[in-house]
Amino acid sequence: MSEEKTPKSPNNCCQPKNIVDVFEIINRLKKKYDKLQRDNIQKLELTPTQLFILRELWRADGQQFKDLAETCNCSRSTITGVIDTMEKKELVSRESNPRDRRSLFVKLTEKGKILKKQTPPLESMVNGCCPGITQEEIEKLGELLQRLLNSLIP
Repeated sequence: MSEEKTPKSPNNCCQPKNIVDVFEIINRLKKKYDKLQRDNIQKLELTPTQLFILRELWRADGQQFKDLAETCNCSRSTITGVIDTMEKKELVSRESNPRDRRSLFVKLTEKGKILKKQTPPLESMVNGCCPGITQEEIEKLGELLQRLLNSLIP
């Protein structure tokens, strides 16, 4: 007799049985997290990637394209497109690198700096989003995900 499988539902998935299942869960989690972010920043007319770049620049203004691309884990052409849009919104500007004329810095404009005060902290966006998970479980999950990330072959 064949074993009857429990159908997967988006809210009550089966336990992951292999690494592919784990990556599928991570992918679904990323999509939900992006939606949560979009819902929280919608009034600011920003995308999650634009917010990520702004947060990086709020942390350390004047970064090179290649560094932002690496931090965002995306290509330089993607970063260029995002920065183009942010420049049109007058949130950032490009400035020449005095040490290397071939590279440019991305710097916050005054409008980009002011936007920091209007942007909710990430913590406030996600606080209370996962009432079924304890702090200890969150820390253990973070450790496991970091180990998974570190173990991936480039």
